[in-house]
Amino acid sequence: MKRKCAQKAFEMIKDGMIVGLGGGSTVALLIQELAKSSKKIRAVTPSQDTLRLCMEHQIPVLPLEMTDTIDLAFDGCDELDVRLNAQKSCGGIHTREKIAAAMAKEYVLLADEEKLKERLTFNYPVTIEVIRAAVSYVKKRLSQMGAEVTERRSDGKTGMLVSDDGNYLLEAGFQDAVDVEQLDAELDRIPGIVGHSLFCGIVSKAVIAKADGIEVLERQW
Repeated sequence: MKRKCAQKAFEMIKDGMIVGLGGGSTVALLIQELAKSSKKIRAVTPSQDTLRLCMEHQIPVLPLEMTDTIDLAFDGCDELDVRLNAQKSCGGIHTREKIAAAMAKEYVLLADEEKLKERLTFNYPVTIEVIRAAVSYVKKRLSQMGAEVTERRSDGKTGMLVSDDGNYLLEAGFQDAVDVEQLDAELDRIPGIVGHSLFCGIVSKAVIAKADGIEVLERQW
């Protein structure tokens, strides 16, 4: 199903485009499709893994910090709902992904049908990127909002994990969060939060791979 998604995404790309490529296995398959085609594109990516893949396949990459417009951007997700709100918790590069999404004329998520829900389940915690000076304050605010807060850590590293930009990563479990848009707005208002993994009102389309074919969902703005 991921290969179906990648092939549909490839069909959407036109020669000469600046294409945003996020992280994940489906984007990796899309890079393979681009590499064996005659389409000439330039890529922009917030992901170090995707950057390496592009270089391996000789796809030119523009620095994210030197780019202000992307023709079409693709990304994966952990989960999305029928209103095209999404959770992108697992990778931890959501702040950079949102920057790429904001630059894009169209921001398209690639997913299989198991990830599409009527509403977000919050089975994944919301990942919160926080500047160091605000960690204790943000933890308190999140707890007051009813979240179970933990620090993202790794077995192979002492201390909290940090983002590519040197900020701390927290995980906030919101089991009773039913209003995604309200939660998104509340998180955006907390000083010290650089970004979080809820993508609300950002996604323009989603390519959903199903057992019997492909469905393209469009946001009703």
